[in-house]
Amino acid sequence: MTERRSQATPVRTPRGRAAGRSLRRGAFGLVVLASVWAATLPGTAADAPAPLAPPLSLPDLDGRTRTLQEFLGARPVLLEFMSTDCPHCRYMGPVLARLHAVYGDRVNFLTVAFDRDARRVRAFAQREKHSWPYLMGTQEVIDAYHLEGVPIFCLVAPDGRVLDVRVGSTSYESMRQSLETLLAAR
Repeated sequence: MTERRSQATPVRTPRGRAAGRSLRRGAFGLVVLASVWAATLPGTAADAPAPLAPPLSLPDLDGRTRTLQEFLGARPVLLEFMSTDCPHCRYMGPVLARLHAVYGDRVNFLTVAFDRDARRVRAFAQREKHSWPYLMGTQEVIDAYHLEGVPIFCLVAPDGRVLDVRVGSTSYESMRQSLETLLAAR
């Protein structure tokens, strides 16, 4: 598993800015980062299993509870954490739409949005022509994934293991290469 960083915006929950200040605990969690670093150290097993993605159980834009588990199994998942207020997330909107047009039949796309208003999130998804599910993020998700900023992209294997983490905005080509690698490994 690898982690790549570029530009990211601090994540804020619907509770406001004060909650966002308490989130400075790591990009995606010490367990994930430790496993990445440990795999590159001499004398450690480079083929150690990737960590499992923490479970998600969140409302979608229609208020129905959805879980990460229902998107796993048959295909890998591109799990995005974002906010409609984040300029880097807005930059990634067209990039994700292009990726979905190419890989949407082989990869499940799933977005967790941190916003107070599901209508704003729905308007963003419609404007960007995103047809995949959006879930409304909570403080519990921030804690479980140790989110510090958005956007964050997790490539999750069908068995729930996190194989790649991208922190911040990235290029279409870079994400395309990661998806190709993920699909080739299956």
